[in-house]
Amino acid sequence: MTDPDRTEDWLREGLAGAVPDPPGTPERAATARGRARRARRRTTIMAAAGVVATLAVVGVVSTSLRDGSGRDETAPTSPFDAPGCPEKPVDARTQVGPDHVPDGAISVRLCEGDAVPIDVPRDALVTQVDDVAAAVNGLELATPDRACTQELGPGFQLVFTYPDDTSVVAAGGLYGCRDVIVHGVERTGADVPWERFIELLQSQREQMDPPPASTLEPPDCARAGTPSTTPLGRPQDLVAAVYCAEDVVGSEAWRRAEITPTDLAALLTDMREKSRANAGYVDCDVRPPLPRIVGLTAWGDRVDVRAQCTGGWFELDARTNTVWSPGDRARTILERLFAEAR
Repeated sequence: MTDPDRTEDWLREGLAGAVPDPPGTPERAATARGRARRARRRTTIMAAAGVVATLAVVGVVSTSLRDGSGRDETAPTSPFDAPGCPEKPVDARTQVGPDHVPDGAISVRLCEGDAVPIDVPRDALVTQVDDVAAAVNGLELATPDRACTQELGPGFQLVFTYPDDTSVVAAGGLYGCRDVIVHGVERTGADVPWERFIELLQSQREQMDPPPASTLEPPDCARAGTPSTTPLGRPQDLVAAVYCAEDVVGSEAWRRAEITPTDLAALLTDMREKSRANAGYVDCDVRPPLPRIVGLTAWGDRVDVRAQCTGGWFELDARTNTVWSPGDRARTILERLFAEAR
């Protein structure tokens, strides 16, 4: 009978030999991976036919395959261990490379761009990454006569990382001409890849566990004035929160009160019961300082629920104009938190 250890070594060597050296560019990486997959299928079929009896004795033989760099191709990249954002936004207009985002990236991160800052998620997208690339590549090329506005808004960058550790940046802006730029090539329709990334990251999260609560930073009232653009952080997903109110209008000082888990659960229940979308214009007293509920979701997304009126009416979602008018129990909790804030 064949020695199981020698057979497993023979299989490992045969499979490793079927994988080519890692290519130097994303385009070559995708081509090489296709050749490797086809070669592995042929090698695996031949090996399996010759050692059926041995496999019955050995049991399970690992099918993990490694490329020339030692990376395990069958193991998914962790959304938290994927390569991070660059230290500062990349100037995509001066980058040199293909006029599109190549397929084959193993992760894509949403990072800050130019203009108004955004809240960057801690986790990268490591599933259906090519779908985000397709959302970028499917946009129409920009024309000189495209419609543009003059408002300033958030900028973002989608950073795609490949198995050979190279990266490609798609830089977009949710303002002006709403362009997306890849290697100096401009396309129009930044909302499309932005929304597709968010949709896929939310779907990925539904299949995974969030990070340990101990890794989350405490909610910070000092950031309450910072725009929270990324809609990944939703009020209904809050797991920790504080009550914030400006000490002096226009100052950097904030009064703060901790919201207990019991009070937070009651406030979230009231939000679900007392909120409405497409609320239209809410006419009310807006004497500052207006309070805010600032908190975090289990994934570390920041949530900033801002009061739009002195006596209530908090904004839950600006995109759908969803507002929350606290009920009696929630109003009692908010009044107590205002008195406790220091």
